[in-house]
Amino acid sequence: MLYDAIKVFEKKRNAVAERFFSEEATALECRTKLLVDNYIPKDGTYILITMDADFRLEAPLEIKYDQKNDVLKGSTEPCFNYVRYLDYNSKLIEMNKPIDTKKVIHSNQIYAFFIKKESIVEKKLTVDVVDGYYNTLSAPETKYKGKGKKLYQQTAEELGEPDYETLEKIRAWIQDWIANPEKLPIDVTGKDYLKLFFVYLDKKRTKELFEQENQRYVIPNIYNNNDYNIEVNDTILGMPSNNLGLNAKKPFLENKQRKTPAPYLLDREQVLLQSQFFDYLWGHACKGNVNVYIDLDEEEFYAIRDRDENIPLIKNGLFLRIKKGKEVEILDWDIVMDVSPNLTPIFDFKPIVKGQIEGKNYGKCDRTAQLSAVIDEVFFDKYLGFNYFTEAQDLPQMDSKLKYILLTYRSRIFSWLYKTPQCDMKAILSEMALKLISNKIANGYYGRAREQLNLLLSLEDYLNGNQEKEELMKIVQDNFKKHIDSKEEWNFNDEEYYYAVGQLIYYFLSKSKSAKKPFSMANQFLNAENDVLIKDKICQMFKRYDHAIDLEKDSRAKNVIHHVLMYEPTCKKVMQRELIAGLTADSAFYVKKEE
Repeated sequence: MLYDAIKVFEKKRNAVAERFFSEEATALECRTKLLVDNYIPKDGTYILITMDADFRLEAPLEIKYDQKNDVLKGSTEPCFNYVRYLDYNSKLIEMNKPIDTKKVIHSNQIYAFFIKKESIVEKKLTVDVVDGYYNTLSAPETKYKGKGKKLYQQTAEELGEPDYETLEKIRAWIQDWIANPEKLPIDVTGKDYLKLFFVYLDKKRTKELFEQENQRYVIPNIYNNNDYNIEVNDTILGMPSNNLGLNAKKPFLENKQRKTPAPYLLDREQVLLQSQFFDYLWGHACKGNVNVYIDLDEEEFYAIRDRDENIPLIKNGLFLRIKKGKEVEILDWDIVMDVSPNLTPIFDFKPIVKGQIEGKNYGKCDRTAQLSAVIDEVFFDKYLGFNYFTEAQDLPQMDSKLKYILLTYRSRIFSWLYKTPQCDMKAILSEMALKLISNKIANGYYGRAREQLNLLLSLEDYLNGNQEKEELMKIVQDNFKKHIDSKEEWNFNDEEYYYAVGQLIYYFLSKSKSAKKPFSMANQFLNAENDVLIKDKICQMFKRYDHAIDLEKDSRAKNVIHHVLMYEPTCKKVMQRELIAGLTADSAFYVKKEE
């Protein structure tokens, strides 16, 4: 899966590089154009310091990203793209691989100096810390041991030695600034970054120097752990660190069946490509574009937010669910087939079981995002849309039964809507919906329970490609309304019988004089395993409320009670949806004959 995704990324990266090629851009700048354009610098103050103009300070650039509105402050400034490129080539791979062992300075090379502003205020930035940082940069080989040292030596042979003279000039400037803070007249309060870039007037030369020193840091640190490196035909192979943390505390990740325990090994070119791929994903994760689609046929990438309507049209592809953590994390992946932003055919959410007050969600849905929103609101009270992948302990406060149902079925719903619409949703739809409806009834929300039942019936007809449920429910409701006033002998079928039971339950509950209606009494019918229990409980409710029933005025009730107790259904199991339909529909006992 990862190989296929990276292959598509590489082709897209190369295509962008070819279009971007110019004499002003470096070769590496062209190759990384795709991911740098997607890169979000961390919030903070960015300052260019021009060395061949006597360390002149340029105007500070303030960068701040508003993820909610997807607005990057500072991105319209003329120097933004230049600063962003320098920043990308100066960042640490991860905080566990710093140049500064104190982890106060967060840059990776001579020409950059990154520090959190709070470290300045809290006096963590000292002359000793600065000296330790630049001492390591002046003698990088001392930082590496064993196989890592050999990897650095190969890198040094390609890049040459660091520019010691420039390093000392920059060191002196930083030390002078620490002694004289007024030298850098900016506000250093806050928890964002202060990032200094020591540059030349020649921008292309500056970029090449940043690239060179970035490579000096990246190549020896690109692998997860250099202890796993092996050399084959003068080529070093190692284990990448992206989404994989193999160390002494995780021996279960090792492959014990072969001499090299690393799960897989890559050469330098492959591991750098994979690192760029994860950098590209990181940019999307920072923006909240956590749903990544990879079209294998068209060789294209799409990254969208949760509940985004712009779902791509893909016949054959991959899906990645990513998360911004200490690094970009792939939480889930799957094969994508026939995903589309449009519904074919159109879904029609109908008020099949009638009620006095109907919800605002009824109507046609012609887009996948619309159907998703309806399912989220009606079934899950808007707790589903942003919580498909939220850890159980991090879910917002909600009804415990709803939480259990959400955790049980959310992955299947997501697969159906966003990954493989042809998956068999019918197999679990009824089971899930009836649990949700029962929970609403138990809490006294009859109106929402009716809306949920209507969504269940509408979805079943949609998935089956017919109107069977709608037509059946209409016949059941019409027959019941006709029979309750009939003076001629009549009888039920099983569907009408359980609908009548639901109507009768609500009728008994309506006779309660208590301020708090005992809605929980309805649960005993929904949980009944057979009709014998149903009749026993109806008799109990009749005894409880018979004092409130007038035999003359409530002739409908008398008629229905008689027929319910006399009818023996042929089906062995209780027909829950018909019972719920009768329970949540408007009571026919109180409707005038003219109506």
